[in-house]
Amino acid sequence: MKRVLLVSLAALLGVSAARAESLRIASSADFPPWESVDAANEIVGFDRDIGNEVCKRIGADCSWTNQAFDGLLPGLQVGKYDLIMSGLSINDEREKQVDFSAPYADAPNNIVVAAGSPVAQAKDTKALEEGLAGKVIGAQTGSTHEAVIRAHFKDADVRLYDRAEQVADDIVAGRLDAGLMERSAWEGMMASRKDSGITIAGPLITSADYAEFGRGQAIALKKGKDDLKKRVDEAVNAMLADGTVAKLSEKWFKYDVSFKKK
Repeated sequence: MKRVLLVSLAALLGVSAARAESLRIASSADFPPWESVDAANEIVGFDRDIGNEVCKRIGADCSWTNQAFDGLLPGLQVGKYDLIMSGLSINDEREKQVDFSAPYADAPNNIVVAAGSPVAQAKDTKALEEGLAGKVIGAQTGSTHEAVIRAHFKDADVRLYDRAEQVADDIVAGRLDAGLMERSAWEGMMASRKDSGITIAGPLITSADYAEFGRGQAIALKKGKDDLKKRVDEAVNAMLADGTVAKLSEKWFKYDVSFKKK
C-alpha cells in the first residue's frame, strides 16, 4: 500500500510539474501605482501584485520585463512576451491585435492643467472640451487617452510621450496646456511635484463619458492562446469574487478600482 501511495504521489507531482509553465510578463513600469520600479530596479505596483497572484493560481512561474508602452503589444504579437499587464484598457482596435482576459479593473481618468488655467474651473466634460479646443494636450503614446483627445477635443495639438511622467513635466514647463491620464497616476505625480502648480481640472472621466476608454483594464495575450486565456480568466474572476482585487486596490490606490459588471 505504501508503495502504491508513493507512486501515486510521484505521479501527482509529475503532473503538477508538467503543468507548471514559465510565462514572461511585460509592463511599462512608469505609471505608479499601477507599475513602477523601486530602488532595486524591480517592478512593483498594483499590476505586479495582481499578476503574481494570477500566476500563483494558474500554477505558472512568471518573470517580469520593463518595456516602453508602445512596444508592449508588438512584443506580445511576435512572441517576445506571453502576457501584458500595464493598466491596459480593452478596446476594439486592440482586440484586432490581441486577446484580452476578463477585466480586473476599471479606472477613472482626469485632465490636468496648470493651476492658473481657466480650464481648471471646468465643471463637466463639455466645459473641458470647449476650454481645450485648439490647445496643446499631452498623452502617452498608444494609450486610450490619445484616442479620447483626438476624438473629442476639437483641433487639439496632440503631443505624445513614451513615459507618463513626461506629460506632467511638460505641463510644469509650460510646453503643454493640459494632459489626460488615469486618476491615480496623476495623484502620484502631483504629490511628487506638489509645488509645481499643476492641478486636476473638471470631473472624473470614465468610459461612461467616452467609449474610447474601453471596457476596463485586462491582461493581454497573443491570439490563439485559448487554454491560457481560459485559466487566466478563471483566476481573474475568482480574485474579483473573493475580494482579492478589491484588497489590492485599497493597498495601492486607497480606493476600489476592481471591475464591476455594469
